[in-house]
Amino acid sequence: MEKTYQSYFNNAELLDFLKRYQEKYPRWFSYESIGKSILGKDIWLITLSDRTVKPPEQKPGFWVEANIHSSEVTGTQGALYLCEQLLEDLDSSGEDSPYFELLKKITYYILPRFTPDGADAFFKEKNSSRSTPIPRPWRFQESSFNRKDLDGDGEITLMRWKDPCGAFKELKGYPGVLVPRASFDFSLESKGEYYQVLPEGVFENFDGFSKTKNNDFGYDFNRQAPSYYSPEGVQKGAGELPLEFPETRAVAEAFRQRKNIFSSISYHTYGGFIIKPPSSIKNHELALEDFMVIEKMAELLKTSTQYSVHSGNDDFVYTPGKPLSGNFDEWYFLHQGVFGITVEYWDPWEKAGLSWQKAVEKYESISEENMIRLLAWAKEHLDEVDYFKVWTRYSHPQLGEVEIGGFKTSFFLTNPPIKFLANELEKVFQGTLQCSQMFPNVIIKSQEKTKLAEGLFRLELVVANTGYLPTYGSVQALDMKSIPRHPELNYNISGESQDFCWIKKVTSKDLNHLKGFSHGSPRISPFFGTVFSHEYEQKLEWIFQGEAQISLQIDYAKGGVLTVNF
Repeated sequence: MEKTYQSYFNNAELLDFLKRYQEKYPRWFSYESIGKSILGKDIWLITLSDRTVKPPEQKPGFWVEANIHSSEVTGTQGALYLCEQLLEDLDSSGEDSPYFELLKKITYYILPRFTPDGADAFFKEKNSSRSTPIPRPWRFQESSFNRKDLDGDGEITLMRWKDPCGAFKELKGYPGVLVPRASFDFSLESKGEYYQVLPEGVFENFDGFSKTKNNDFGYDFNRQAPSYYSPEGVQKGAGELPLEFPETRAVAEAFRQRKNIFSSISYHTYGGFIIKPPSSIKNHELALEDFMVIEKMAELLKTSTQYSVHSGNDDFVYTPGKPLSGNFDEWYFLHQGVFGITVEYWDPWEKAGLSWQKAVEKYESISEENMIRLLAWAKEHLDEVDYFKVWTRYSHPQLGEVEIGGFKTSFFLTNPPIKFLANELEKVFQGTLQCSQMFPNVIIKSQEKTKLAEGLFRLELVVANTGYLPTYGSVQALDMKSIPRHPELNYNISGESQDFCWIKKVTSKDLNHLKGFSHGSPRISPFFGTVFSHEYEQKLEWIFQGEAQISLQIDYAKGGVLTVNF
């Protein structure tokens, strides 16, 4: 089978990958269905961890999700590339692999395809829906537009027809290439030949005149999360209720049940962006400790990818003052206390040497000069048939004579052409790996059993966190009460003598969460020594009478479960 960077996997190919990896790497790799899509397809979740050490749920967890939007299939390849890189290195290097120890300490939860229905529709028609092919119920109540592959070539491109009111014209010297008509353009260069442009498709309940486009992309699962949810009337594609779809509900439940998850990353396309949540509240409203962890994640990803970093609240917005809400990475943080960040793979504009002052301008406009530069790059690196379809006459049942053609965006803009895929996957993989290695790592620093007198013993234990993050993960997790304020302590005592009893016994309330080597401080300077805090370790003491085999389990939440035997 091809490598993850050699092709884009449809649902059958994705399942084949999962089956092969589970068969080949049973020590580390497993997958399960966490639910069914609205059309009955399985939503797969991968668990990647060394099961010979302890169960995956007893280790710090890192969540990776992808393909929440139908056409953004690069994310699926990136999620599988993570598995491929870790496990194939283990296969070739064994215990010498740097990932051998890593997978003893951490669990990766990987959701390679949030929307199997949407991906299936994309591979059949390209650009067919935002997150699901299921139509919105109200679309049939009035004239509205439905994208459709009219000419049967397997790709939804564009339709154009001449109209003096049209907003587009052909770029001079580049037949067939459309650019926006200038605000002062009333005829001369284009000789009055302007065009109206729509995706391929038809109007529902067409009255013979009104051409109402509406939101033809349909539902957007990344407007469905509960935090600061805004319904359809406020955000197109959001639906009527948060988590109303089986896909969004299944993912939310799977995430919520895995209390060991300390951080997450969401893979999208395109633009070459790193987007920091939350979008619905200002940065100064976050605990400074949490804010700086998100900044650190963005810094690591920026270094590995060279993508630009943006705030979801005041920078990555389409309408000033109206940030996007109902995003899953925001819900992970605001409600569950789990750090999150979004990566938008692939920046074709940067490849062509273009730049924008505002991030979303890449999606919304392009000048004639920049179009020429983009075309020059495409011509140098790609075959024209891979990114542009020559306009062809088509007899539309409602519009009459139109032309179908234009840019083939699916594997040009939205996803990288295959020849560029490996580089994109590798650089995001490196940043993801570094973010995941910020996990809290609790160890036994020392333990000792001392005989105080005949039949009287003292147990001493020093536990420490050698990882970057604290065992509570985030201040937000504590504030939201998504984890206990104190680590949970459980005893397993066997072989007790008749006179066994506790003289001094540690309970959960005696335990503290442990800071990491960041010490919870947002700023770490080597010059003044101001960062030091002794909250990274704790000494515990028990005294008991009699004889017994004592085993302790301490659940440090985001730091996993520590087992101690005396």
